[in-house]
Formats: sequence, structure tokens, C-alpha cells
Amino acid sequence: MYPMAFGFFDAETTDNWTWFMEQLAVCIGHVEDLAICTDACKGLENVVERVFPNCEERECFRHLMENLTKRKTGTVYGNLWPAARAFRSEIYDYHMDKVLSADPDVGDWLYKHHKILWARSKFSPKIKCDFITNNVAESWNAWIKEFKELQVDALADAIREKTAALWAKRRKIGEKLEGRNILPAIVTQLKAATRGLANMRVMKGADDTAEVTELHNSVEVYRHVVYLDQQKCTCREWQLTGKPFSHALAAISKQRNPIMDDFVDPVFSVSCFRAAYEGVIPCITDKSQWPTANKDFKLQPPVPKPRTVPRQRKNMIPSCLEKGKGKIRRQVKCPRCGGLGHRQSSQKCPLNGTKKRKRKAKNIATKARKKKTAKEIVETPTRSKVARVQLVDSPARVTRSQTRTTGTPTIAREGCSQDSPGPVTRRRLAMTEATPSQPLPPTKKKLTPKKKQN
Repeated sequence: MYPMAFGFFDAETTDNWTWFMEQLAVCIGHVEDLAICTDACKGLENVVERVFPNCEERECFRHLMENLTKRKTGTVYGNLWPAARAFRSEIYDYHMDKVLSADPDVGDWLYKHHKILWARSKFSPKIKCDFITNNVAESWNAWIKEFKELQVDALADAIREKTAALWAKRRKIGEKLEGRNILPAIVTQLKAATRGLANMRVMKGADDTAEVTELHNSVEVYRHVVYLDQQKCTCREWQLTGKPFSHALAAISKQRNPIMDDFVDPVFSVSCFRAAYEGVIPCITDKSQWPTANKDFKLQPPVPKPRTVPRQRKNMIPSCLEKGKGKIRRQVKCPRCGGLGHRQSSQKCPLNGTKKRKRKAKNIATKARKKKTAKEIVETPTRSKVARVQLVDSPARVTRSQTRTTGTPTIAREGCSQDSPGPVTRRRLAMTEATPSQPLPPTKKKLTPKKKQN
């Protein structure tokens, strides 16, 4: 990202774009090989054609797909992405034929509303840039996002300071790249491209010509011719990017002591990087120290626009391409019935029918027990209640600690064993038939041995 010019306008009108492009033409001068990428803005497209008649005008393909998905939906339109990314016209025609065979009206719509270039196969090889989107401009908007709430003068000064800091940082990086001719980022890309050279078969022709065959499972897939002296490959990737990839690197690897500086375009050299950041953005004082300008006229405030029906402000609604990490969300298709919006195992599929609800098995014993009345239910005796029975029949003296539970009802010893609904165990029978002088056996606590510490 190389910030060059910015401006502030109340609206994106033709007059405002014309003024901005005219000022930009004064700054950069006459450039022979120039490409300008717009975001499908008709006003900007007409201005670029008038101010820069000799430039190559491109269109952001992401904005094109946003306009297309508003009118048409379907998986067949996904073939437009590989058509736009293709470097060769044969691959472009292959994917476009799929789209046009499914919907012939797409060709007329593209020719009517999107006449400018949006596919790599149509780009000029003189311009070493293969971008099909304007993501660089969107990254600049995110770069200054924190300053957008400021006033115009403060916003311009904040952008100037941040740009000056960026230039100073990259100027220092350029000074450290002594002894290098190619930028380190380009060297990293070339190293990553050499990983698939094992699937390339090279047959040398002339000294600077080679025939490179791309293999998959020992089967020929593509065959291209590489011209090292002209920096050309029949796949057109070398011409459009200015960097040798797969086929060209396979041919270069067969050379004896190759010098990579001879095969990379000069725009990716360290000298061009240093020249781009040689200039210094001047430092300025604060607003209170600015000189007063003597104008021959009085600058009036802008003419207010006529009031219309007010609308509630809302945040920007993300497009369909911005959801799900940049992927287009499509409806799920059922493989059984072919319907959209449900899967094969869903109840929405008409071929599955209505599934029976699983019911729990009824517990007959529990249901019969609930029907018993309160009189029929016999309360199971506990140890404390048996002790209260012993206090009633005991001839010994009753202490105060023993009379704390005298307010609770008591039960007879005979009823404990006869009317109890549960089984009569030997322990329960011994508790009910115990003599008054015999104390209750204390409960033993289970003791767990301690673990030995190593």
C-alpha cells in the first residue's frame, strides 16, 4: 500500500470526481503504463475515461459479483471467479461457457453494465499488477478507521502524520537492504513457488528456451514453453506479474549458476523501493500558528441541501460476500428430494414423513402406589421413632434429654413389623423386640486407611 492522494467531499458526484482526478493528473504527470481500478461507480468510470484517456481502466470484481448476486442466484455463477482469476484466455472461455450455457442473459448484462476490464486474461502485460479487486483501497480505509470521527482539519492532519511515519519506517528499511537487488518479500514468494517443481518435467530447446510439462500422477496435464531471454511463458503468469513462477522456475533451475536478478522485473528491486520513499513529508505547526491568507473574496458556507423526510441512521449492512469470512452463503440442498433449505435427515424433507414421538414406558407399580389413600400408606419406622416407643414403655426415670421428642407421634412395636409395606429384616425385628434395659447398638463408622506417601 502506497498512499498517494486523498480528498474530502460531501458526496461522490461527477464534478467532485473530475476535480480530484484533474489534481491527481497534475501530481503524477504523464504515465505511459497506467491502470486505474474502480469500484463499479459509473460517475468515476466516466471521469477516468475523460481525464486519463490512455490508461487501462479496470473494475473491482468483488463489487461486480455483489451487483450480480442482487439479481441472480445459483451455484453456476461461481464459475465467474475462476474465469476472472485465469491468466489464459482458453481457461476464461471454458468457465464463461458454463455460465452462458446456464443463463445466456448474463453475457448481455455484463456487456451493458460492466464493459471495463475485470478478468486477468484481458489485462495488459506491460503493467505488472494482476489484482482483480481493490482490496488495497479497502485496507487503507481500515488503516485510518480510528480517525474518521475527527473534524476535517484534524482528520487531514492525522492522515498526514500516519503517512509520514510510514514513509520514515520504510525509508529506514530500504537503508538496511544493502547488498540486495530483490526485495525480501519477493524472494520469499519465489522460494514458496519452488516446492512444486518435482511435478515438472523440463526439456531444453535453445539456450534460453525450454518446454515444461506439468505432471499429475505421471500423467501430462499442461505443457508450456518458457522464453527466459524475453521473460515470457505461454501461461502468461510471468508477463502479468513480473515474477517467475512454477514453469519459469523449473526452466531456470536447469540453468548453470542462474542470477535471479535477470528474471525478476525491476519494479520489485530494492532501488525502486528506495526511490519510492526518498521524498519526505514536511512537518507543520499546529493550527494556531498558521498564517492568515488574504483572499480577494469572502468564502461563504456551503449551500444547505433541501430538507427531506428524515430517516433513522443505521450501521452499514454487510453484503452477502462479507458474511462468513468472505465466503458466499448458499442454501443447503437435500440430496433426496432436491429441495433447498434442509438436509437429508431433516423432518422438512417430504420423503422422510412424520416420525413417531418416542414415549417412555409407563411404570405400573408407581401408578398403582399413587392411587393409595393416606390411610392405607403405612409409615416406615426409623431408629428415632423406635426409641420413642421404648421411652413410652420404659419403667426407668425419663430425663430431659429423652423428652425432647415427646411431641412427635409414636407407633407401636407390633405395627412396625406387621403393617410395614417393606420387608422385615433381622435388624428391624431386633430393634422392635429389644428390652427397655438393652441400649441401642451404636453405629460403626467405616474407617478408610490413609494412603502411604512415597
